[in-house]
Amino acid sequence: MRQLLIITLALFSISCLADDDNRRLISTNGYGEIKASADTAIIDLSIRATRKSGQDAKQEVDDRFNNFLDQLQSMSIDRKDVIASTLRVYPRYEHSNGSRHFSGYEAIRTLSVTLHKLDQLTHVMDQALAQKLEGIDNIRYESSLAEEYRMKAHQQAIEDSKLKAAALAKAYGAELGPIVRIDYHRNTPMYASKMQDGMESAQMLRAASSRPGTYLPDELTYSDNIQVVFDLIINP
Repeated sequence: MRQLLIITLALFSISCLADDDNRRLISTNGYGEIKASADTAIIDLSIRATRKSGQDAKQEVDDRFNNFLDQLQSMSIDRKDVIASTLRVYPRYEHSNGSRHFSGYEAIRTLSVTLHKLDQLTHVMDQALAQKLEGIDNIRYESSLAEEYRMKAHQQAIEDSKLKAAALAKAYGAELGPIVRIDYHRNTPMYASKMQDGMESAQMLRAASSRPGTYLPDELTYSDNIQVVFDLIINP
């Protein structure tokens, strides 16, 4: 009896696999894309100082940051648009003649400033250098309507997947059945920045002429992809 039950279950499994193998499916990829202009800039900055004691190094970077923060407030930049929560202090060593010598402690603070007015960008960088924030590490651009554009791109991708699948099914004399699977990975916006004379080091910016630099963000692209698998109903 037990052997008969095992044989019956095995035959049932083979039958199910055969049905899956003969299942008619159609897979489409939906794509949506929205282009927008940037209206927000995020500047990533860093402050470094090396002193004989860790306390002195920390105090140095704290003083520079506080002076820079005062300048930002004078430009009506809100404190909530400044993130400066990290501090690292570690010993530094110099190597010479096969030996290592302690040279002091280095303190590093990193911060980011969000600007809602792009015309403030050059002035903020000038103030950062004036307050001895030597590291202008990165400039990113964003839109204040980013979430709205993401949702529009998402909806476009959904509609695109449906239209493609329906058109293909019709072309082959079939109809779309229920959705079998949806594969989705949200995309991140793509952007590029254009600088008047290219990316310059802090030293080059400090030595530049009095003519302010021009920074022209490219268009932001918000895109989305959705992979959808439908059952395909063959008309008799």
